[in-house]
This record gives sequence, C-alpha cells and structure tokens, in this order.
Amino acid sequence: MPKKVIKKVLKRFMSFKKTPLDEEPFGIRSMERLNIGDLVQWSELGPNGYEQEKKIGVIADLYLEQRGSRNVALARINEICKSKKNLSLLGREKEVLVVSLHVLSKVSEKNELLSV
Repeated sequence: MPKKVIKKVLKRFMSFKKTPLDEEPFGIRSMERLNIGDLVQWSELGPNGYEQEKKIGVIADLYLEQRGSRNVALARINEICKSKKNLSLLGREKEVLVVSLHVLSKVSEKNELLSV
C-alpha cells in the first residue's frame, strides 16, 4: 500500500479511539430521569444463554463508576422475585446499567416521606 493510503487509514483509525475522561459519562441522561424508589424493568439472558428474561425491581441506589477509561451510570436494584423458594418479595441486589432500564412506575414525593 502507498504511504499516503496508510497515513489516511491510521488517521481515521486514531479518530475511533476511546473517549477521554472529561466527556459526559455513559448513561448520564438516562440516570437523570430515574429516582431511588422507582419500579423498573430490564432484560437478562436466561439460563440457556439465548432467551431473554424480563426482570422487575426497585432502584436502591444510582451512581457513577469508572469502567475502562469512562464513567458509566449504574443502578443498584432490589429485584422482585416470584420464587416459592424465596419467601421475601425482594430478592438479591443487582447492579444494572441505567441505559437498559425501563420505568414502570415513578416514585412520588409523597411516597418519599414516610414516618415509622
């Protein structure tokens, strides 16, 4: 290949390199529309590795974490189980990318202030 072609290919390839740390975190706009306490749905691969299973849970925490060279928006979710083995309604806590969450029900300000 001629040197000019190689230079063009290298220049183009270098433009695809990873994003710098000063860029907007991945999923930050999705995170802005979520609140702790929201009921959300997401999909995971099933045990066979092919079929998707829909999961439902309540957001316990929203946070940013550095993955590779970029910050990523994540949610800690308490999954709601339908298992006879698990007697509690809330299952184990899971970490999910916020971009894969779909809101089923928003928490309201009235629900946030509970007296015990």
